[in-house]
Amino acid sequence: MTNFLPLAVFLSAIVTAHAFVPSSSLSLSTKLSLTANELSELTPAMEDARKEAFFWFFGASGGAGIARGAFPKMYQNTRFIQNLRGVGPTEGGETVGLSPLCNYPQDISKADLAKIVNNPKTMEEIVEENPYPDNFLAKKGYLIYDAFVDGNPDCNPLALRAVFDCFAQSTNVVDPSTAQQKIDSYKADPSGETFKNELLLSKAKGYAAIATLLFLLGLADVFAFKDVALGWFPDWPGIKNFPQGLWNPGVWTIPDYWV
Repeated sequence: MTNFLPLAVFLSAIVTAHAFVPSSSLSLSTKLSLTANELSELTPAMEDARKEAFFWFFGASGGAGIARGAFPKMYQNTRFIQNLRGVGPTEGGETVGLSPLCNYPQDISKADLAKIVNNPKTMEEIVEENPYPDNFLAKKGYLIYDAFVDGNPDCNPLALRAVFDCFAQSTNVVDPSTAQQKIDSYKADPSGETFKNELLLSKAKGYAAIATLLFLLGLADVFAFKDVALGWFPDWPGIKNFPQGLWNPGVWTIPDYWV
């Protein structure tokens, strides 16, 4: 999953560079300072920009809080999967042929997959027979990853994680009816093609979620900074040629244009 983060950051950078085009509502001066008349004309627009800056600032802060909580969990899940390489029992034999984009440390044995999907217990039975009273969602009847593992003893750990990732897109909880539908579809296709394609789709959705989050965070930051610039230093030349303006004339010159 971390292999796709640069792409997401690149998309955010494109938005950042494009959005820093001077707004038509303010005619930025090319001088090094504003005259008294120019400043009086800009004052109403500056006040509006300052109000909008606070809005975007708090919006971006809220999104950053979500990201700070989500990214560590994604990283921990990725490390957990990588550490499952060569762990636990395996039936061996022919493999499913996972795409490298799934970012799994090794391929999944078809026999290991078959052992899981041919478990005679239903997902509802696994939930009932493996309670987790300290887990709120488990108490509400949802299937959690730990219960799924307990309900499939002596199965390959990596194969169990892969199957559950198809259920819930790298999270640890899913509606048992959804899990049962997917298990039934994998059972109906012994070749493993259905499973392989759904795992790739699940991972692609996860990557898309990361890219979207980074894009939205970058967009909010862009609007926040633009409004800050128009509200407090509208004459700063750097806003006209962003992002080069960060080093030419440089952010350290902003105090010279502070209004």
